[in-house]
Amino acid sequence: MNGNISRIEELKRSVPVASVLQCRLLRAVLENKRTALDLFEEGREGLVNGVGDRLGPWLMRAVRNRSMVGHLYTIHNPPSRNDVRNGRTYGEAVGRVASNTMGTKYIISERSDANKWQDVCVVTYDINFMGKQGPRKMTAIIRAVDEHGCVVEPLQPLSLVRHKQPNAHIVGLESKCPRWNSETGSFGLEFFNRVLVSSVKNFQLVSPHDVDYVVVQFGKVADDVFTMDARFPMTPIMAFGIAVSSMDHKLACP
Repeated sequence: MNGNISRIEELKRSVPVASVLQCRLLRAVLENKRTALDLFEEGREGLVNGVGDRLGPWLMRAVRNRSMVGHLYTIHNPPSRNDVRNGRTYGEAVGRVASNTMGTKYIISERSDANKWQDVCVVTYDINFMGKQGPRKMTAIIRAVDEHGCVVEPLQPLSLVRHKQPNAHIVGLESKCPRWNSETGSFGLEFFNRVLVSSVKNFQLVSPHDVDYVVVQFGKVADDVFTMDARFPMTPIMAFGIAVSSMDHKLACP
């Protein structure tokens, strides 16, 4: 039990300053037909071709659940041996991602020490009138972290905070604007060989005050295989939740 508590606290703590958490996300369909998104740490060999690469520890699994309004994903620890023996395909819940009906707003929450849910990130997607041919534009508001890498309480609920409203308790991020490449006939970003396939799901989130410092980036490398890299002040749960929001089907921005 203590090991589980320690693991959850690690997932809720920000990536250390001057470090990069490099991960691989794999999409799969479970036996009950539900979609699962599995997050692994990158293996020692790094990104080779995306398929068949050796991976590091399994960090989390996000499972899509049925919801009357919007979509709901629950983020779990990987299944323990006891979970597998009892027929469960995931461990205890550590976070969740909930969307509105149109898929333009996502609230990412984590389980607190009091076994309650607290919002740590809100992601908003602009309606994309260009469909699959144009890049998505997104913004994110995350809780700031203290000197120990732990999130701090905001002065008001995250859902009420505006993206560029100054507040010492929150951090505002926005998608880095891609450039049009006339040779490929598509919009593109510099992913430094971490992304191999063009996709509307690919993104980089930066601060409006420093567009060269990429806080989190996500992109496709092969069918059902993606990379996710995160830096301070992002926590693993926040970064994974944002990646899950990008993977989710959206009515307003395909």
